[in-house]
Amino acid sequence: MKSGLIVYSEIDASKNNWFIQKCQEECSKKQISLVYKEEKEAIDYINNNKVDFVIYRARNSELLKEIEDQGIRCFNNYLTNKIANDKFLTYQFLKENGFPCLDSFLNIDEAGSFPLVMKSRSGHGGTEVFLIKSKEEANNTDDKYIYQRYIPNNGDIRLYVLNQQVIAAIKRKSEQDFRNNYSLGGKVELFDAPKEMKAIALKISRLLNADYIGVDFLLTKDGYFVNEIEDPVGARMLYQTSDIDIVKLFIEDISKSI
Repeated sequence: MKSGLIVYSEIDASKNNWFIQKCQEECSKKQISLVYKEEKEAIDYINNNKVDFVIYRARNSELLKEIEDQGIRCFNNYLTNKIANDKFLTYQFLKENGFPCLDSFLNIDEAGSFPLVMKSRSGHGGTEVFLIKSKEEANNTDDKYIYQRYIPNNGDIRLYVLNQQVIAAIKRKSEQDFRNNYSLGGKVELFDAPKEMKAIALKISRLLNADYIGVDFLLTKDGYFVNEIEDPVGARMLYQTSDIDIVKLFIEDISKSI
């Protein structure tokens, strides 16, 4: 029997227990053992048990590198995790590869006129994202944040990319907040993504050699921009709006890979 490990931070695990259990259920159907461990326990468990693969849902890329260095197949890999979980590295990756994206700056003085969107480089789920109208509101001088020009939007689109295929797209739109995140009350619906948008998401996935990611696009009057790359990507929106069982498909791909 193949043996796997699913890794979360303690905080994220409490919010995603359903995902852990769903992965374990689908693995069991494939005669695969899947054990959950918090990230602080992962290396010790790997050193003392047979582990054929790791579903890595934490955001500590250096820990993931340590796991990969032991020759263990990880879903997703170190490169995907490192770039997707640092918004400035995401911006540099997008810019260097010619993808449409909003200019991002570590120095607020270079970002242009206010209002600006101020984002924590390591934030997720819409947390630590602020709309600021002055430098004083930023109250920040370090490089833990990026600054982007604020552009009014008509929502954003998340494309779910699994095994180099676009599985579905979801549109998110908030009527109360400049952030469209589902976790912050944004309304969600299935979206028929244009082929150009799908092509961009697929190219991003190929360049990162990613297994399962979300690619978020911001919709504006000037077109769309790649806003973020999501790893680990959530699945609640997809289950709410469709009958697509993305976790089942994910585990099927893992089963074939190992």
